[in-house]
Amino acid sequence: MRLEPRTLLTGLLLALAMMPATAFQTLAPEERRLLAPLAGAWPDLDAETQQRLRANARHWLSLSSEQQQAMLQRMRDWDALPPAERARRRGAYAAWEALSLTERERVRAAAARIAALTPDQGRALRDAFESLPADQRQEWWLGPDIGADFAKLRPLFAYTPESERAGLLALLRALSPAARADLALLARRLPANERERLRRELLAAAPGAREALIRDRLAQ
Repeated sequence: MRLEPRTLLTGLLLALAMMPATAFQTLAPEERRLLAPLAGAWPDLDAETQQRLRANARHWLSLSSEQQQAMLQRMRDWDALPPAERARRRGAYAAWEALSLTERERVRAAAARIAALTPDQGRALRDAFESLPADQRQEWWLGPDIGADFAKLRPLFAYTPESERAGLLALLRALSPAARADLALLARRLPANERERLRRELLAAAPGAREALIRDRLAQ
């Protein structure tokens, strides 16, 4: 029987309307079992979230029983941590994610060198780090490129809106060491209103023009 175009259109619209509600049932049985608590909310999740959840489920299913138990133990250990410690670790993870691949390799190399130290040497190094003021320890989370010299650049961040901090850090990482050194000189030399103006100009400038802008301002 040949269906009328209006009937076909109605059927298509009905199928499209039903797809989100029935999509959960199209998952593999193992995925449905793991994601069952989300079945009711599944139609309201965006495609990216659904894909991420499915990837997590597939990863879990790929693990051996021992690996699954080890992961569960890590989750229990995490839940047992005080909220302040969980926040600290999230901060460290976010800092790691912000590093470039080159910086990560440098951090891994430094970690390997530290691991090769004697216990007494390693303990002395950790004690020396822990003795630093909290804000200085925090600055090292910025990575090897700017963490060591961030104290000189800190004036540039005074009164910086939180919405601009990530962009400003990315800008600093993209500069050459010489340009960062010049910018540190400017940050100390300029009054607060001029630092704010320089910060806005740098953020608005094209990446390739920023180092010239710093040199020009330094020469004034």
